Amino acid sequence: MTTHISRRKVGLLALVAAFLLLPTFLLGPGYSHSATYNYIWTSQFGTEMAKGDLYPRWLPDSFEGLGSPTFYFYPPIAFWIAGAFDAGGLSTLTAINMAAFLTLLLSGITMYHWLSARGTYPLVGAILYMAAPYHLMDFYVRGALAEFTAFLWYPLVALAITRLPERRSLMLLVFAYGGLVLTHLPMAMLTGFFLIAPLGVHKILADRRAFWPLAASVALAVGLAAFYLVPALTMQDHISSQLLWEPWYRPSSWGLLASGRLLQALSIPALIAGLALLSLSARSIWTFISLLAALAALGLIPFIWDIPPFVQAQFPWRLLGLIEFAAITAMLSCRPKAILLGLGLGLVTFSYVRWASQAAEYLAKPVPYAMIRRDLPDAVEYLPVGFDTKRITGTERKPDLAEWRNIRPGDEVVADTPGEVTMRRAAFPIWRVMRGDEVVPYRGPVIKFQGQPGRYRIERVTIWQEWVGLLITMISLFVLAVIMLRGRLSRLTVFATASIRQ
Repeated sequence: MTTHISRRKVGLLALVAAFLLLPTFLLGPGYSHSATYNYIWTSQFGTEMAKGDLYPRWLPDSFEGLGSPTFYFYPPIAFWIAGAFDAGGLSTLTAINMAAFLTLLLSGITMYHWLSARGTYPLVGAILYMAAPYHLMDFYVRGALAEFTAFLWYPLVALAITRLPERRSLMLLVFAYGGLVLTHLPMAMLTGFFLIAPLGVHKILADRRAFWPLAASVALAVGLAAFYLVPALTMQDHISSQLLWEPWYRPSSWGLLASGRLLQALSIPALIAGLALLSLSARSIWTFISLLAALAALGLIPFIWDIPPFVQAQFPWRLLGLIEFAAITAMLSCRPKAILLGLGLGLVTFSYVRWASQAAEYLAKPVPYAMIRRDLPDAVEYLPVGFDTKRITGTERKPDLAEWRNIRPGDEVVADTPGEVTMRRAAFPIWRVMRGDEVVPYRGPVIKFQGQPGRYRIERVTIWQEWVGLLITMISLFVLAVIMLRGRLSRLTVFATASIRQ
């Protein structure tokens, strides 16, 4: 069955995306939960990309010029997209909106391909997926640009698994899951357990030949993302990563049986329940995936959010993106029962109304861009290790950096007398202090050392994590190239044999 999508349908999906994002195009991105980060990350990504640094892991202007290793830990794809628009000359706010438009459109296109392969109302399903409540809430309320981008990968992951053991499907799964890892790591982890695992088992039970291609695809996808993953997973001790695991960010704090936070945000459990009801009529693997993820998101699977790696997910309701995908797939594969359809749509509508009013409030709220441009207050978990966390105040979690404001920025400093020297640069292993040809040891949280009279300079060094990660990625690409080449050679052999016989 063909999965071709015509230009007319792409145009229609583009109009849908434009309509869904019309408020942000007219009013600008609102004061969402991550509005500050979207702005400073997009603007600095764009600036660095325009200079020729196509993967700016270090953001030099964050934290009032101390700098931040943000993208040693945060996946790059969403901000490659937004940063490219920024580097191309668009304003930062327009770049954010254009990145949201493009990724929303791509999610509709990939959903169309997935449902077209199943023969189940692809255009309707694509529009439903683009307009799904959590999908839009992720941008308008949470401002989670990377998580919003992650929606485009689910249909491709599912399409690849269902077509295994085809060689092209192996390649598709590698790039789709690798792309998801490079877009949003918690979502990729949750997808591995709640989509790839159950759908993969279902596929293997139907065709055992799919086992090794599935295992190889996941391994190669992780290898493909190693240039990001190796530094991200091995350098947590160099930042204030403990701030990521405070009670607010513990997934076990958000279950229905926990402290009540999930019930305070009633639209979340209502949407989860509504989507689960919409999937019940199908009685398929997609019903199972939807219900499994729903139970986990509600905290009704005992202890799951207290064990690694699930404890690193932060918010269990991040599963809502996957639940929406599974529920729409299930619902369109059957004729839903009237009572389940009515109850499900009622709960989904309730969430829409709650989040629409919240989104309108955020769009109308002024964003303090003057302060953001001046201070560039990055996420506090990326502060250097040893930073006094008592200096982080307010609900915005803004750090007090007054101690270092009067230090002249720059890569060089001249010491006239012996004593302590402080340079205005956050400490991180990529920086080396030199005095002539001599390496000078320093300590943090900003670069500080005992110096003698002379000129000192900061040099950028490439750390082993970057080399090892890149090497693994290159090996994975080589293996993929071999697989592709073998496939082409096999097809050429078959063609040549058939020609000789003729």
